[in-house]
Amino acid sequence: MVVTSNVHTHTSFCDGKDSAEVMAAAAAEKGFQCLGFSGHSYTPFDKSCCMSMEQTRAYREKISMLQEKYEGSMEILCGIEWDYYSVIDPCQWEYTIGSVHYVQSPLTGKYYAIDLCDSELEACIEEGFSGDVAAMIKAYYGNVVDMALTLRPTILGHFDLIRKLNRGNRFFDESSPIYKMITSQAMEQVVRTGTVLEINTGGMFRGYCDAPYPENSLLQLVKELGGSLILSSDAHEVSGLDYAFYEVLNQLRKLGFQEVLELRKNGFISTKL
Repeated sequence: MVVTSNVHTHTSFCDGKDSAEVMAAAAAEKGFQCLGFSGHSYTPFDKSCCMSMEQTRAYREKISMLQEKYEGSMEILCGIEWDYYSVIDPCQWEYTIGSVHYVQSPLTGKYYAIDLCDSELEACIEEGFSGDVAAMIKAYYGNVVDMALTLRPTILGHFDLIRKLNRGNRFFDESSPIYKMITSQAMEQVVRTGTVLEINTGGMFRGYCDAPYPENSLLQLVKELGGSLILSSDAHEVSGLDYAFYEVLNQLRKLGFQEVLELRKNGFISTKL
């Protein structure tokens, strides 16, 4: 029961702390069989975390160099974290992680980041949705479902990222019937698309969450519906490359999962739990 890969990896080309070279060297030292890079796609309305067009070209060149360097010892994949509001050609990438980081206000048209900081999320609810938190949550999960249904990424990233800043139910009650209904309906629709769902430990590593995305009740629903999972760490530095993998794999085994998927150059492979 060992996962020897991570395909959700960020570098200093976007909002990561370490260079691609440093991340690859650390993965090789850990005995990884595969490392996938997934820089943030360009979002013209918010350039704070994504790669610029110029950085994207340089990123592709650097990952190509690393593929040559590690050929025969560790697979290197060149992917992209495809934001819902980005326009990309997915055929130019070896894989895509489809993610929702923003919702658009139906009142002003402004894009709000739901995972950046407390003040941004508060403004999203109060200004963007006139204080109607349920409407904001529906907008977020509507984007998640449309990402899987329409854009069809290789992997669907951090399904319930909207929980990131909500420790202690600061902004909304995750146990409320309305939240449970919205999330379960969204998960059912996503699983029906056949999209591979990411189980992501990044929020745990950065101290925002005590559980991975998706949280436990949603993982149980994935199991009941026969969905597929891939484990990743959303690493932004070398120390996060395989964070809490052992603990999460044990959790999945207790929930009744018999396998997780890993991505390789030739597609997904199964790792038995």
